[in-house]
Amino acid sequence: MSRIGFITLYATGHLNPSIVLARALQQQGHEVTFFNILDTQETISTAGLRFIPFAEAEYPVGALKPTMKKIAELSGPAAFAYYVERMVLFFGTSFRDLPKLISREKVDLLVIDQVQYGGATIAEHLGIPFISLANALLVNREDVIPPPVMLWPFDPTHEGIERNRKGWAGVDQAYAMLLPVVNEQRRSWNLPEYKNLVEDSFSPLAQICQEPPLFEFPRPHAPATLHLVGHLQDEQLAREVPFPWEWLDGRLLIYASCGTLQNRLEHVFRAIIEACAPLNAQTVIALGKDALSPDDFGQVPANIVLVPYAPQAELLRRAGLCIHHAGLNTTLDCLENGIPMVAVPIASEQPGIAMRIAHLGAGTVVPLAEVTAASIGAAVQTVLTHDSYRESARTAAREIAKLNPTKEAVRIVEQVLALTLANV
Repeated sequence: MSRIGFITLYATGHLNPSIVLARALQQQGHEVTFFNILDTQETISTAGLRFIPFAEAEYPVGALKPTMKKIAELSGPAAFAYYVERMVLFFGTSFRDLPKLISREKVDLLVIDQVQYGGATIAEHLGIPFISLANALLVNREDVIPPPVMLWPFDPTHEGIERNRKGWAGVDQAYAMLLPVVNEQRRSWNLPEYKNLVEDSFSPLAQICQEPPLFEFPRPHAPATLHLVGHLQDEQLAREVPFPWEWLDGRLLIYASCGTLQNRLEHVFRAIIEACAPLNAQTVIALGKDALSPDDFGQVPANIVLVPYAPQAELLRRAGLCIHHAGLNTTLDCLENGIPMVAVPIASEQPGIAMRIAHLGAGTVVPLAEVTAASIGAAVQTVLTHDSYRESARTAAREIAKLNPTKEAVRIVEQVLALTLANV
């Protein structure tokens, strides 16, 4: 069996799918090691996986708490600017520490988060083959595909393609601070410079994406190395979350969440509360980790409950609607359960996910700048009173049920391993 190393971002939405794949590979007999910062150790080790820290001076235990708090308060361009600032440090420490640690472990193959754009440079420097893993929305560029950060619908017309090209040029400009960081390191290691930070860092061997094929916009030029396998999840990893199940009384259940990152935008939660209060329905609102407290909202209507954490999978199996931030994992949880959605994208690739929800017909979108109780309420009524949204979500659920994402992802990894080891 082989030694496989994982390099991923530290956010929960990136860690969890990687852990699912890593555990499956470990069950096949491979030795798997995660290289990450200390605050991820508990999550990785609890999953039964080997962990090696790096950048311990820059990221001591507890370093992520203020970072996550700031992320939770930002949206739009400010959120992206802070992402770039964080990645400058993360890439720099990766370049400094990871080559020595990975070499010491004698790794045969690296699985690298698609948006850890410095990871490919480390793999090339060490001469180790690598696979790209898209834990979030696919960022592969095609003129017919809108940039993930844009709240743009799919439009394959000439006008839509020209719009997209301008958008992708804007993405390149936004990454202007990160490209020199990576290229400086590539020069020092005698590697050719990148022209495009995103595209040039993809694996030439395989790219695994946890989007199901039905969720992605049509891609006429997708490479043969791109594999949309579906949602990488493992219910055995879900921790027990207490919930007052006796509170549910059989009425329509609405579940709302803004995820684990952008969850301190109080006006969004207040709009959801006000919109759902008059409905003949019960609404569970999960505020999230390091987020606002239920006490911050005072007395809420009797048909609404605020909780720091919620057993999301179990609630979605009972729900009739989900209002959420258009995070990929929550979106896929909804589609797997045939639950229609109201998407309120906040930052990062969430606009692109929201537009795919709308394109699929499984929900509607409320732009963050337009969030009010009235706009949320109107979107909720639209989804609940038009059967097409539920039917589209249920159709997606039937198609997704045919997939075996983890098994397929393992097959791809082992196929690459066999190919690369045969060429040694």
